[in-house]
Amino acid sequence: MLVALSLTAALGVALLPGSADARAKAPEALGATVTHTKKGPTGYEVTFRIKDASATSMRIKGAWSFASTASSSTDPTNAAPIPAAQWQPGDFALQSPDMPSENWPVADMTEDARTGIWSYTVPLPSGTFDYQFYPDCTAAAPALSGCTAETDPTVPAWSSAAGASPAVFSQVYVPSDAKFGTTDSSLQADAPKGEQGRITDVSYPTANTSTGTHPLAVYTPAGYDPKRSTPYPVFVLSHGGGENEAAWPTRGRLQQIVDNLVAQGRMQPAIVVMPDGSGLTKGTVYTQEITDNVLPYVEKHYDVSTSASGRAFAGTSAYGTQANNFLFQQTTEFGYVGAWSPASGAPAVTVTGSGNTPVDPAYTNPQLKQVLGIHLAIGQEDLGGNAPMMTATTEREGMINAGVPFTYYSTGGGHTWTFWQSALADFLTRTGFRTTSTAATAGTTSLTATVTASTAEPAAPTGTVQFKVDGADLGKPVAVRNGKATLSARTAAGATVTAVYSGDRYYNASTSAAASRL
Repeated sequence: MLVALSLTAALGVALLPGSADARAKAPEALGATVTHTKKGPTGYEVTFRIKDASATSMRIKGAWSFASTASSSTDPTNAAPIPAAQWQPGDFALQSPDMPSENWPVADMTEDARTGIWSYTVPLPSGTFDYQFYPDCTAAAPALSGCTAETDPTVPAWSSAAGASPAVFSQVYVPSDAKFGTTDSSLQADAPKGEQGRITDVSYPTANTSTGTHPLAVYTPAGYDPKRSTPYPVFVLSHGGGENEAAWPTRGRLQQIVDNLVAQGRMQPAIVVMPDGSGLTKGTVYTQEITDNVLPYVEKHYDVSTSASGRAFAGTSAYGTQANNFLFQQTTEFGYVGAWSPASGAPAVTVTGSGNTPVDPAYTNPQLKQVLGIHLAIGQEDLGGNAPMMTATTEREGMINAGVPFTYYSTGGGHTWTFWQSALADFLTRTGFRTTSTAATAGTTSLTATVTASTAEPAAPTGTVQFKVDGADLGKPVAVRNGKATLSARTAAGATVTAVYSGDRYYNASTSAAASRL
């Protein structure tokens, strides 16, 4: 039986610090303790502690093996990972062997014979790290086959709702010490109390389970107003294969990332819906589950947009495949789509003497160019998706050759939550709900640009517009106010005018079609 102890502000008796009596009676603070050591290699270390009176041994598995761009070039499967104690700036978390599974390091914990507390200390760079405890497990690492993983009993359950899926890993967040070159991962830290949203686990009706209902995690932003005049954009965010609706709230740090982006003015508030793709009736098409059951429930119970321009869908791995299914098979359902480390779903291309040429008509579907934002992402060390002619490579080539615009994100990392956390932040700050359109008109004495957000949002586009006449800049950039920018200027009859919108903290840049003077 696992026992979790916590610090008590008042012990009830006066004990001299450091005395034998104090050491014997003071309660222990178990769980993960983050210490700013101000020493190498990262400036921080984490001590994990657990008390289990019934265990004769204790092991811990955690996401703290690493790789670098240089090591990956000579050791592509990460057979010899960089241990945490040898971490250097630029190193990133990567399992060993590098494949879509939890091949993370396993270490023996040390027991304090006097207290019965098991502990393990490791230096860690900035970021969020998953971990599990394994009592009385002697199986070979890293698989630990036949052993039962346990989460940290001091970490509160992500949801107390009946029927909520359990989390399989606990997490610890480590801040950054710039002195040691660690990446700033502060988006993954808890936002200030007054700026935190809320995640609720609910059950929605569906005929595709034996119980007639299925769990769904819903994030509502801080200050959520169920009667807001402008409905909130809705972002359907799916986990990977073998996971459930608990994955993004725990391993993905969804709430922390969105809370911080909203608080920092880098995105407007949105509702995020995290379905549970597991446990659905065999043969159920997941995209149909989203459109037929999930979205109608969300639209009934939350103030969300019901138009494609106010909807986004993204998924990882097996559910990156589902993102591709939406993109290529139900193209008009979502205005924004993110396919991250997709397992499949991208139509084929063929290799010709002049390069890769799309052969599947899905790439040349005119509706594909009308999707407001497409975001493709994969880790540079993700062996499956980046292998020649595999899904991610195929998809990029097909989009490029068909002239379909998209945003691409890739950085050091593999098929891991560390990568998907950063992909989420990139999607929300470069693609999701950020598209604009700009129109230009040219009068005899003035030029006018109208900037329109493609998604209905409370904040109107700001920033500036640079007018161009026959391709050359005319004057200085003009501020956008109430969606318009006007420049007093005379242009010659027949001159071609375009307006280039700069974008701002909420919206992406756009360029108007050419207009002739009226």
